[in-house]
Amino acid sequence: MIYWVSYFIIKLFSAVLFPFKIVGRENIPSQGGFIFASNHLSYLDPVIVGLCVWRRINYMAKASLFKNKMFAWFLRRVGVFPVHRGKPDIGALREAMRRLKKGSPLLLFPQGTRLEQGKVPQAHSGVGFLIAKSRVPVVPVYIQGSGQVLPPGAKWFKRHPIRVIIGPPLRLSEVSSYEAASRQVMEAILSLSPCC
Repeated sequence: MIYWVSYFIIKLFSAVLFPFKIVGRENIPSQGGFIFASNHLSYLDPVIVGLCVWRRINYMAKASLFKNKMFAWFLRRVGVFPVHRGKPDIGALREAMRRLKKGSPLLLFPQGTRLEQGKVPQAHSGVGFLIAKSRVPVVPVYIQGSGQVLPPGAKWFKRHPIRVIIGPPLRLSEVSSYEAASRQVMEAILSLSPCC
């Protein structure tokens, strides 16, 4: 209930501050588990991807966001679970696998953290691990404009349109390494950029 109430409130809020256009919505699977793999420019990105689909999706977020008990309570109610960055977090990977096997979509940012527009992102091998082990489709997503609405360090929003481009699902049944799978997904994301 909290998820969908939040969904509709943010949907109304977005119409005022960051109206967005979705290209390729038909590429989103209508059922079963899959991984949304997106570029990452702003704290808004998880919200934006969540607004693109009429399915409840799950999120992996840095553990430091769970320090405040009230905020942690809210995050868990809307499908967010923590991951400790900077080291392999087996518990977070297991939780991601559990949710995918239950048929739930999961949003990941292969580059790990936010990156300024124009910088070349490097994909982390954890995404490749999940792809190889879960064998679910990977839906690449490219977000354009979120860095202008809420750039790193900003204290408030700036009105700016956002464009979300969703590519065809990838099925990487055989991968030579987790790193190679992560790179392939990152390349698929970047290939959706209107600048390419």
